[in-house]
Formats: sequence, structure tokens, C-alpha cells
Amino acid sequence: MNARGFSMAELLVTVAVIGILAALGYPYVASYLQTAETRAGAQQLATILNGGRQLAITRNTNVCVALSSNKAVYTTGVNNSCGGGTTFVGVNTASDGTMALDNRIQISASTASVVFSSLGSAVQAGTYTVRNPNTGATMSVVVSTAGRVTIQ
Repeated sequence: MNARGFSMAELLVTVAVIGILAALGYPYVASYLQTAETRAGAQQLATILNGGRQLAITRNTNVCVALSSNKAVYTTGVNNSCGGGTTFVGVNTASDGTMALDNRIQISASTASVVFSSLGSAVQAGTYTVRNPNTGATMSVVVSTAGRVTIQ
């Protein structure tokens, strides 16, 4: 550096070093963003399931959390097989009672809809697969019979 500033050679070397670091770091950042998007979908589903459990406890009734594609619906006052009841419309739901997962995340299940009892336990354990349609990456959200919701 002289009294007037940086030379052209110094600026070119700096830009080249920044370019090399960016090129080396891009695959890691892209991979992280894809994984984070799938993880966010799984966390959102876990939040919806825990919300259904909390609703069952506070309302002292069975609550069915029905999931399909990328939407969920709470139904209160159901029997153990998710029959009967009324659709819950409240906080975080659309006017029709649905809650959509962000980023077009898709849900598939190996079991039927989860029904939480008034004590917060699940009538039947279940495993849900959260799939990111952009990357094909998947994560599992597991509901135990005790009502505990975990992400694997």
C-alpha cells in the first residue's frame, strides 16, 4: 500500500482469495440449507402434534390429529379411532381448521391419524415421514404411546 491506496495487484489477489473461499464453501452451505429445510418441516410437524396433545389435555377430551399431504387438522371429541367429533378452528389454523406445513413439505404415515387422550397419551403410536420434495431428503417424526413426540 502506498500513500494513495491499494494497488491493482493487491485488489486482484484479495478478490481471487475471496472467490476461491466462496467456491470451496458453496457445497457445504447448499447442503446445510437443504438439510435445514427438511429439519424445519419435521420440527413444524412435531409442533403441530404437540399442539394436538396440549389441546387434548386443556380441553379434557380426545383430540385426533389427522395429517394428509402437507396439511393437518385437529378434531376434538373423537373416539379412539378418530371417529366423530368437531374440527377445531383456533390459533394457527385457517378458517377451515387446516394447518399447512411450509415449503411444500410432504407427510406420509405408516399408521392412522394420532388420537391423544385427555391425559396426553397417544391411543396408538405412530411414525410420520417428512419429505422435502425439492431434495428428496426425509426425516421421521415419532409419536410414542406416552404421547412423546420426537424427531429422528
